[in-house]
Amino acid sequence: MRIMNLADCPAHIPLVASWHQMEFGYLTPSVELEERVQRLRQSVASASLPLVFVAVSDEGAPVGAASILASTLTHKHLTPWLSAVVVPPGHRNKGIGSGLALHALQEAARLGFETLYLFTPRNESLYARLGWETMERTQHNGVPLAIMARHTRG
Repeated sequence: MRIMNLADCPAHIPLVASWHQMEFGYLTPSVELEERVQRLRQSVASASLPLVFVAVSDEGAPVGAASILASTLTHKHLTPWLSAVVVPPGHRNKGIGSGLALHALQEAARLGFETLYLFTPRNESLYARLGWETMERTQHNGVPLAIMARHTRG
């Protein structure tokens, strides 16, 4: 597996947008698939955040994605955020999500950020194993979320 910037493989934008819609649509039900496609297209045209990464199998097939965003649904005063880590069901439990999260952490460090934040409704234990610490618990649209942080160096 290798991890690429989505800007280097824009043909994967519709697929990544569909993964986002399937996996996270319940958090932002007003956001339609086409809007997700447009947001990804805008992200690859920018030299700054957001950044989107795609995990690609040895055969060249996309098997996961993750983003670094300047802000997210909660805690607008904190930046940047690991967001939209998604691995389709047939590729889970192979370390892809962990690899994407750690790649994003390295990219955040390279960009000069000291801390990378995330929120998760379901994968708190995964991120804790990767070194993120829970800062607090909150809700968004009635969905319980763990807000987590990790220093980018160490």
